Amino acid sequence: MKISKLFHIHLFVFGFLYYLILPLFIALTEGFIGYPGMHHVYKYFNAEIIFPYTIWVVILLLSFLAGSLLPLKYTSITPSNQKIKTDWVIGTRDINLISIPFFLFGQYTIISNSDNLFKGYQVDYDTDFMGSIATLNMLFLFFLLYNKGKQEKELISYKVSELYLIGSILEFSTVLLGLGSRMYIMVPLISYIIYLLDNQKISIKKLIIRLSFIILLLLAVGIWRLGDTDFSIDALLYIGVAEPVFTWISAESMFSMNNLPLLAFPSNFITSFINFIPTILFPSKAEYINELTIQYDSPLGATNILVSLMGNFGLFGSCIALFLLGFFLTCIRIQNTSLFTKTYYYCICGILPFQLFRDNISIVNKMLFYNFYIFPFIFIFIEKFITNKYLQKNENNS
Repeated sequence: MKISKLFHIHLFVFGFLYYLILPLFIALTEGFIGYPGMHHVYKYFNAEIIFPYTIWVVILLLSFLAGSLLPLKYTSITPSNQKIKTDWVIGTRDINLISIPFFLFGQYTIISNSDNLFKGYQVDYDTDFMGSIATLNMLFLFFLLYNKGKQEKELISYKVSELYLIGSILEFSTVLLGLGSRMYIMVPLISYIIYLLDNQKISIKKLIIRLSFIILLLLAVGIWRLGDTDFSIDALLYIGVAEPVFTWISAESMFSMNNLPLLAFPSNFITSFINFIPTILFPSKAEYINELTIQYDSPLGATNILVSLMGNFGLFGSCIALFLLGFFLTCIRIQNTSLFTKTYYYCICGILPFQLFRDNISIVNKMLFYNFYIFPFIFIFIEKFITNKYLQKNENNS
């Protein structure tokens, strides 16, 4: 397999440069002084951390790359020569039947929380509301990409279903954007782009042009949410770097406030799987997720990936964790004969350049294993089980 087809490597490297290198460059050049929140960056910046910080982030990057490339030495599977197995493929009608109750639940949730929509920074985040809509958005994303991988594209029912799924994703993404969650809407966008690239449905030139418009739109929304900032080139650049720079505060403060352990017990990582339980069944689940014991400050929210890694695994343990992550992603990629696995790979690619680098580990784990794997797998399994029982009954009657 060509390395260019290992999309997770390119996405991870982008996230690495955006969240771990760019903020260091901004801090060193003292950029955007006077803009909201930037004083926090310089408050925690310590020149003594530059050398150990740079060494360790490079080692972490090499660990991920080594894990991603290792499986290629032991496999001859090439995606282009593999046919999709039809054993666990469900039809368009069944996808619609499965998704409609969730669509209706989404409409009810949005209407019930209409007072929180499109308020800029005038209201606090409603995490339960945002979490519900984000989970629905991820489920519909999976169904859309799964549906596009089937051989039904000339059927009218397929085209209607595609419009319905795309429309639902656009609605949920608009709601999330109105709540200030730009990162959650980046997931379906990136996943869909990877699908297009992998299936050669878009050229790089067209992709760059369209992405440029989308990025400008998101930056403009960011300026709008600030409320009192004029539109300018400096303001657009500030909005573009604010997300990784503010997230980086947690990492720089961690390096300044701690003697980082070589190994650590990942109690936060282990208990983060409690987050898989739906909030409606376990409203107080957050209280049972152990917090990181490592010292850091995050005055503007978001937790840099370095904090999650070091707090859970330590320095050497983080290298092992990223090695295993890269190994896992490549193994998923080369197992290309299942439509479910293929769709899963596209979806998890969506979390790599942004969410992986800025959300706490309980959110990343939920996206990686629950929203994109367990949740859709349960419904596909139930559908196939019912279908097989129905077919067996018909055969017995005949």
